Amino acid sequence: MAGESPPGPAGEETPATGDPAADVAGQGQLLTDLTLLRRRTRAARHGYWFPLVLFGLLACGAVPFYVASRAPAHSGAFTVSPGLIVLSGMPMGGSTSVIGWFGWYWAAALVGGYLLTVLWYRWHASRAGVQTPARGYLITGVVLTVLAVAIPALTPFVPPLTVLWLPLVMVWARGTFAFLIIAAGLWVLARAERSRALALIALVYTGATLLASLYNVENILFRLGWNPGSAFAWQLTVLPDMLLPAVVLLLAGCGAFLAQRIRRRAV
Repeated sequence: MAGESPPGPAGEETPATGDPAADVAGQGQLLTDLTLLRRRTRAARHGYWFPLVLFGLLACGAVPFYVASRAPAHSGAFTVSPGLIVLSGMPMGGSTSVIGWFGWYWAAALVGGYLLTVLWYRWHASRAGVQTPARGYLITGVVLTVLAVAIPALTPFVPPLTVLWLPLVMVWARGTFAFLIIAAGLWVLARAERSRALALIALVYTGATLLASLYNVENILFRLGWNPGSAFAWQLTVLPDMLLPAVVLLLAGCGAFLAQRIRRRAV
């Protein structure tokens, strides 16, 4: 109603001064303070640099498995546990034991990485006073990992399950399906963080993962003059495919860490 004063920040009415210009200025200052408070809250809540760096390091930790999987085959066939084939891919060679460990590495790294990220957000909330809802992020990552292991393992008993994963062979055959599980988690986390920056990172990372899954990234290096001259050097040609998503995660994580520190100091 006309003549009533606008409510103050604590829910109390701010007494009218009788000067319309002063009242407008006071309301403008209130909006400015609320905007500043909102920015400080978002800056304090954002902590997504941690999962970016964590999964980037976990991806780099898988390098020995990728190199070993490109070793020259001792025979024309190989065997691998059906439950791990989606996470380990279809290697060109290497020993069966290495291939098996490859799948188990990613299964443990994905579940452990998601759990560590949730613990990180809880610790971060205790310091910042604002908590990011990370339950959906955890559920997404763990459920997708379990499905990637369980569905192929159950296929011999339930043959129709093949339609859920065999048609995607071009995506997981290179051993990059774990990167897609990480991408799915980033999209969920971007929504929880309400961060456009993280959504952009998730978009770039998803594109890099699809490129590494559907194209031989090492071909770019070949065109630039890289000419592997030994059998071991040829084993290293798999690294551009898996290091591309890892580098995107690490660079984005380090950039997010620096940007968040600068933003917190600024506000």
